[in-house]
Amino acid sequence: MMRRIVLLSNGIDPVSGRPAPPPGEIAAIGLALSVGGPTGGDSTGGLHAGPPSPALRRAAGYGLDHVDCLGGGGDAVEALAAHLAADPPGLVLAGRQACGGEDSGMLPYLLAERLGWPLLSGVIAVGAAAEGWLPVTIGLPQGARRQARIRLPCILCAHDAAPAPPFVFDRARRAELRAVPAPASTAPASTAPEAAPEGTERPYRARPRLIGAAAPAGTGTVLDHPDIAEAAHALLDHLRALGVLKSPRGPSADA
Repeated sequence: MMRRIVLLSNGIDPVSGRPAPPPGEIAAIGLALSVGGPTGGDSTGGLHAGPPSPALRRAAGYGLDHVDCLGGGGDAVEALAAHLAADPPGLVLAGRQACGGEDSGMLPYLLAERLGWPLLSGVIAVGAAAEGWLPVTIGLPQGARRQARIRLPCILCAHDAAPAPPFVFDRARRAELRAVPAPASTAPASTAPEAAPEGTERPYRARPRLIGAAAPAGTGTVLDHPDIAEAAHALLDHLRALGVLKSPRGPSADA
């Protein structure tokens, strides 16, 4: 038996503005249900950092047994990491990007870094877990596919083209949205002041001006096959006219 958890957001439909799960999270639910075959009886639940919302109940209608809602506010990554570390599941799935929050798409990656778990993105299909490994199919551009496998526990980000499960209204109506207090952070507590960043602080120093005012129009010189010395002097005169180089201090400045 392998417990699977799908990360859910408080989704908002970008067109209508109504609560709705993002397509990527629906695809993640479909991947969770397909692990080990379509008839697998393992537990599949949702996890959300925040209070219950209508979008979560609608997401449960795609095949989730329940949705745990972490209270307490604060950093979502810390709350999710502490909850998953307290009772690690076998597999965590997420969509490519949330809808209705910051929508940066970075939460699964930050969570994987926080937990020390491997992560794969763009997953379009999964197989049956065996000996602690899970075979997956990754979707590539132009319809290409790549076979890979990843060690469990892990985090998978669903591809937008992954098959979506059917929505069942009765399942959404009967879904249990459980309010769960957020556990204490797994980060080690430290009362010592933060160490100053390495390096030396220097006072502000004005940077030299690279390009000054434009040279007067019509003052350019056209050289036809000049020698090296003549071309060098012409280039220096032009740079001085632009203000990039300073004027010579004495007769031997160009020597």
